[in-house]
Amino acid sequence: MSSALVAGLLVTGCQKAPKGQVIAIVNGDEISQAELNAEMQGVTIPDTANRDKLRREVLQRLVDRKLIVQKAREQGLDKTPEFVSQQRRLEENLLVSMLGQKIAATVPMPDDRDITQYIVDNPTQFGSRERLLLDQIQFQAPKDVRKLMMLKDAHSLDDIAAGVQKLGLAFSRGKGVIDTGRLDPQLTNVINKLPPGEPFVLPSNGQYIASVIVGRDSTPTPSPVAKQAAAEMVRRNELVAESRAQVARARSTAEIQYQPGFEPDKSAIKASQAKKEAEKK
Repeated sequence: MSSALVAGLLVTGCQKAPKGQVIAIVNGDEISQAELNAEMQGVTIPDTANRDKLRREVLQRLVDRKLIVQKAREQGLDKTPEFVSQQRRLEENLLVSMLGQKIAATVPMPDDRDITQYIVDNPTQFGSRERLLLDQIQFQAPKDVRKLMMLKDAHSLDDIAAGVQKLGLAFSRGKGVIDTGRLDPQLTNVINKLPPGEPFVLPSNGQYIASVIVGRDSTPTPSPVAKQAAAEMVRRNELVAESRAQVARARSTAEIQYQPGFEPDKSAIKASQAKKEAEKK
């Protein structure tokens, strides 16, 4: 028997077979039951679906992905600076998400008193909730958004249209609706204080929309729905507060060094801190 044949038989004999929690092996790379289960979580499974068939199809997608990954590694793509940077970013985002889940597990649901107080403090989301009927102008953002300051003296949609034309921006007119229950209450309060016919401008998906209120429909939130929504908002606010507090505690003891020219804007930090202090009062 040739030495090459003996070596081949030895290698074949040493290869692992899929068993236990290992359900497939692709050129030496294992696919575990846990990996397949995680992949299945992202699949919408109809009630009438053949789950065994679907599981096999998802496994084949995992096998194909392993083959593509192996090909990429063969070409050295996992050694490039772009890969290392993206890998670090994905890993950090995953850790941030997992820490958020851990924090969420420590924040209890709010009690009835806090829920009731939130409903009282935010009437535009509940008892005074409205659908704002709007005339609107939609236009692209200029390259220098500071140029939009020339619209600050516009007191009608026609004034907005004239200003947008001066900026050389294309625009379109139409109708729209805003549900105050979905707006930040502070923004709703600002809009409600505008004189009749006064436009307001909001960003939207890389564009801007100037709006004027032409009608209002009262749509109060039903009590059971209101309590559930308020409970979720109170808990969300508490989660955000706890997350910010953890960042603040970490920052207070961290040693952070910046290359000259990359330091944070101290005036912006002070303004942000002043805003947070004002919100607490």
